[in-house]
Amino acid sequence: MKKKVLAVLLAGLMVFGLAACGNSEKAEDKKESQNTEETTPESNKDSGFVVGFSNGYWGNTWRAQMVEDFENRAKEYKEDGTLSDYMVSNTNSDATEQLNQINAMIDAGVDAIMIDAVSPTTIKSAVEKAQKKGILVVIANDPAAYEGTICVCGNNYSWQKIQAVWLAKQLEGKGDIVEISGVSGNAADTLRVEANKDVLADYPDIKILGSAPGNWSETDAQSVMTTFLSSYDNIDAVLAQDVMGEGIIKAYENAGKEPKIMTGDYTKSFFTKWASMSDLTTIGVSYAPGSAVTALDVTVRLLQGKTVKEDILVANPMDENMVNTIMLDPPYVVTKDGDQDAAWMEGLNGTKAITLEEATELLKDSADTAALDGWLTQEEVDQFFE
Repeated sequence: MKKKVLAVLLAGLMVFGLAACGNSEKAEDKKESQNTEETTPESNKDSGFVVGFSNGYWGNTWRAQMVEDFENRAKEYKEDGTLSDYMVSNTNSDATEQLNQINAMIDAGVDAIMIDAVSPTTIKSAVEKAQKKGILVVIANDPAAYEGTICVCGNNYSWQKIQAVWLAKQLEGKGDIVEISGVSGNAADTLRVEANKDVLADYPDIKILGSAPGNWSETDAQSVMTTFLSSYDNIDAVLAQDVMGEGIIKAYENAGKEPKIMTGDYTKSFFTKWASMSDLTTIGVSYAPGSAVTALDVTVRLLQGKTVKEDILVANPMDENMVNTIMLDPPYVVTKDGDQDAAWMEGLNGTKAITLEEATELLKDSADTAALDGWLTQEEVDQFFE
């Protein structure tokens, strides 16, 4: 799968207020209210759309990069006339605020709303309101299951499974570990924790000494790891999620210790740190912020009246009875040797195993905070549609 690598300086991004616009003007032409029955909108045009993006978490550089990825693609669509405008709102895990922001987008007359929900169960009223007005709703990044929507999300379960299998193989199936999860209640975190449980069920000799949320924050992860290091004399490995790796390493350094085996991150700064620690055994699996680009590409095609092929859609991670999801596997798995045939690479679609040196080269011109990124080409997205 061809990937485009994004390496951008993530600075100056602001948390927008109620229905704030990300580098865009306020939508000028408000959409006429359509019928009041819930329906999937049918487009009678192929350009001049207004798209809103509601981001339900704002607390790390990954989210900033995701929003910037979206904005960059939206600007391209605006330049060629496909979009007449776009809107972005951000909230930091505040469900009420997100509902208010989505409602404001609806009232502003958007044609479609992409929603990365605070949690998979909090946006029902807004989804129903949008649908009654004939507004297309696409669930992006973190999955949620609502009738009449399309979900375009990263494969969180597979993403975490890669790392859990990798860690089990490094331990040769035996050892004492600690687990640092993400934001409790978030759909992505729920799926990742489930993947850990499923993998470790096959390794009864791997014992979890303690588990706690790190909230996808280096600072919080450092605090959690500091507590673990003071509580347990022997920790053989750390099973964590993304954007927390350097916080975990700092906790070890402050305790005068060195990590043995740990799942890591996929940012330039983490790869640089990894390269400086010859005894560190770790892995980086890119959960691409650029999934928002693919979600926008899908949204545009749906607005243009195109239909997703039935064999492309899979069961929604939040409701296996709802087949409405385009699932995106990670673009890259980074290990020191980049073994494409390793056990943790099984069953992936288009994921490329690369070495630490290759990952460093891809990010050589990027900011330290930039994530190893990727998204589908326009031609690849076209293959999703009839």
